[in-house]
Amino acid sequence: MKSALLGLGSGLGEELLFGFSGKLAFVQDERFDTRSLDLIEGISMRAAPERTLLRDNANVTRKNRSWIWLAGFSFLVAMLLVLAIYFLAKPKTSPIVQYGSDSSISPLRRLMGLSDMPLRYAPTFKLTDQFGAPISLSQFRGHTVILAFMDSRCTTVCPVVTQEFQLAQKDLGSLGNKVDFVAVNINPLANSVADVVAFDQLHGLTNMQNWYFLTGPSQELLQIAQEYGITVIVPKNNDPNNIIHADYFYFVNSKGQERYLASPTVDQTKSGVGYLPQPTLTQWGQGIATYVKKITV
Repeated sequence: MKSALLGLGSGLGEELLFGFSGKLAFVQDERFDTRSLDLIEGISMRAAPERTLLRDNANVTRKNRSWIWLAGFSFLVAMLLVLAIYFLAKPKTSPIVQYGSDSSISPLRRLMGLSDMPLRYAPTFKLTDQFGAPISLSQFRGHTVILAFMDSRCTTVCPVVTQEFQLAQKDLGSLGNKVDFVAVNINPLANSVADVVAFDQLHGLTNMQNWYFLTGPSQELLQIAQEYGITVIVPKNNDPNNIIHADYFYFVNSKGQERYLASPTVDQTKSGVGYLPQPTLTQWGQGIATYVKKITV
């Protein structure tokens, strides 16, 4: 057909001008057979829908590829965020010791998420206690220290842990005179002495003679938390009631060396308040007392 059309055009001695779409745009010689025009137009019209269909299919393919790429990228970002949160929540300076099979871990260790620590000296610091007095970690040398990191506005894990400490103190009996329970406030937005006093009053700690809730300047609190591998996340809106932090506490011997690391967990009510059933609280108190006795001389 192509050669026939070319022959027809050259026989007339005139050029056929075609538009970009392939349809006949202009024929200069009137002697050109109108049936040839119809034939050319028919060929062009049949080809046009095929080109349109191919173009539409290509557009759909590009759109599908865009959606697939966007979905894949979103999934990757979500996974990276989950991994980041997971690794941020783990202590950076205190690796968990592997004990082998689960059957080799005692029920008490499993309950407390307890791990042995290398004999690293606990990083020292100097802060202010709930009475407004300056106090340093080194002042507790000669005593066993349970060292926790608590949020003065916490309503989940921290209040439950203080209940466990009070139960442990009772279980220790006279040995409790050689033990101190120390908490560092890790809420940089609620870090006044009044804030820690309010926490003590709310959770019945004012009569616990060997309880110390320490606080200080925001940057110092965050620096101490970092040295102990405790992640603290401050919300963008600076709401002191929504601080996110890791929940661990250390057993420190009378020489100032870290011996155990515990990982407390709690259940939560529908309103987000932390709690544990009384039997579980009792077990925690007994567990803390048991491991304090192992390192107290």
